[in-house]
Amino acid sequence: MKKHVKTYLTHFGYGEQDYIPSEVSGLPAVDIHHLIFRSHGGDNSIHNLMALTREEHERAHQDPEYNEQLKLIHKRRLL
Repeated sequence: MKKHVKTYLTHFGYGEQDYIPSEVSGLPAVDIHHLIFRSHGGDNSIHNLMALTREEHERAHQDPEYNEQLKLIHKRRLL
């Protein structure tokens, strides 16, 4: 298991076989997204990781404005 996935699952108390909902839609998440891309200095901290569907993840990489919205959604989840 990749380190960032383990960090996310551990923080929220999920097991590998648990249903993990997208933080955006509640649909099954298949990706743990780095909100600040690792190539731009992002890390594997829980503040930088968000569960998303494949479609949401692809959009986050294609649309910087959407990725900024995701940061706000995730920040609220961590409160």
